[in-house]
Amino acid sequence: MKTRAKDPVYDWLAYYAEFDPGRIAAVDLATGRWLTYGTFDDRATRLATALHDEHGVRPFDRVVFVAQNSTDHFEAMFACWKLGAMFVPLNWRLSPYETVEVVKLAGPRVVFCDAELEPHLEGDATPRVLRRPGNPGCAYERLIAGHEPQVRMHDVDFDMPNMLLFTSGTTGRPKGVIYTHRMTHNIVVHAALHARVRAHSRTLTYLPLFHSAGLYAVSTPQFHYGGAVVVMRQWDTRACFRHLMDPDLRITHVVGVPTNYQQLSELAEFEQAKFPSLEVAAVGGAPVPLHLLEVWERKGCELSQSFGLTEAFSVSYCPPEKAHEKIGSAGHALMHVEVRIGDADGRELPRNAVGEIQVRGPGVTPGYWNDPLSTAEAFTEDGFLRTGDAARMTDDGTLYIVDRLKDMIISGGENIYPAEVEEAIASLEEVSQCAVIGVPDPRWGEAGLALVLLKPGRSLGAETVLARCAERLAKYKVPRQVEFVGRLPLSPQGKVLKTELRKAYATAAANG
Repeated sequence: MKTRAKDPVYDWLAYYAEFDPGRIAAVDLATGRWLTYGTFDDRATRLATALHDEHGVRPFDRVVFVAQNSTDHFEAMFACWKLGAMFVPLNWRLSPYETVEVVKLAGPRVVFCDAELEPHLEGDATPRVLRRPGNPGCAYERLIAGHEPQVRMHDVDFDMPNMLLFTSGTTGRPKGVIYTHRMTHNIVVHAALHARVRAHSRTLTYLPLFHSAGLYAVSTPQFHYGGAVVVMRQWDTRACFRHLMDPDLRITHVVGVPTNYQQLSELAEFEQAKFPSLEVAAVGGAPVPLHLLEVWERKGCELSQSFGLTEAFSVSYCPPEKAHEKIGSAGHALMHVEVRIGDADGRELPRNAVGEIQVRGPGVTPGYWNDPLSTAEAFTEDGFLRTGDAARMTDDGTLYIVDRLKDMIISGGENIYPAEVEEAIASLEEVSQCAVIGVPDPRWGEAGLALVLLKPGRSLGAETVLARCAERLAKYKVPRQVEFVGRLPLSPQGKVLKTELRKAYATAAANG
């Protein structure tokens, strides 16, 4: 007699394809495709059949996806899950050398790739299938059309891996973060408990789908609750603005980083705009300037702050009704998550002390793909994940993110957290974005350098920036220098790449 896995995973798409096949599941804005659950499940099942029959994909195998945002990401993800395989979306902005190296690390059976990105795979011999989204003649669409929907959900256990998400590699060689179905289930539960995801919710997704925030921040959970995911090919400020106002799309949820919300708020139309169906506007990925929270609050749209990372996606969240009361916080730890503030030795610190956020629970990765050394270094002796993020926890358990520990500046023996300085600078009306980094200083070891990007058509002097900092901060925290820049390097998620900035300005200082 055949037995099921101990904690079986069930097929969400198949459920809705039978229960309500005409309900909208996914909208691809770039190609104009509106896919019902019946169609979406049919396509995913045909693709799973093709992966099994033509490419020999079996449980625990990897399938790589190199493509710009599309509903096809989710389609391929569910096809992999039906087979007990692992979906591996890759950063399409990597160089060809980096792409091939990551593909080698993943060791996939097959690679799906946008046709224009195929040069990134030069030198890699893995079988590949080319995509041209919305083009029925491309190899990807022919693969789906050429197979019957014969596959049914494999006997999958909650602790089986279902995804590899590779870190960006900005601080070294990329590492593959292992996701499991238990982690996914944990995210799904929190989406309903804390982010109000339910049947008929709709998420507008523009964050990159090779990143945990794009895939999981109330996107994937929509399919569990019978909602819909509306996918933008890439971030576009004005397009996002239009979609949020579109009564036909009925967007209820959106997730972004501070840069996205800042750019939206700078549009001339923003002040008079109405977002008729928007219920949750979540923000994370970096400390959020207080003035930005206040700008959105004045519109009656409180930004719901959160904290998570690729290795532990769901850590804390501040719902809209608490946003004003807990302004500036990342909220309270979510249910089913143990969060503590610890020191370098893994000892818990008292409340209100600044230390590292350390996390344990079912939403934490079991480790890095084929990398036992990095896995061991990432955890304390009692099993807490070291996040590398500095924060303090108040007496009632609310988290206030201070900064990334690696971004901390040590000047004359004093610890300076750049986020605090950036908050002061960003409060100036003329400032669009800013980044504060530490640069070598012969007297103090390190000194703060403020890099400031102004809003279009605005002007500001360095003395005004320094005066604002002096007004709000201790003297030792005031940057030694201010430089106005035309752009700041951003990651695909919209975060400022401080590693690149430190490298560039350290090199400039060394060259005199």
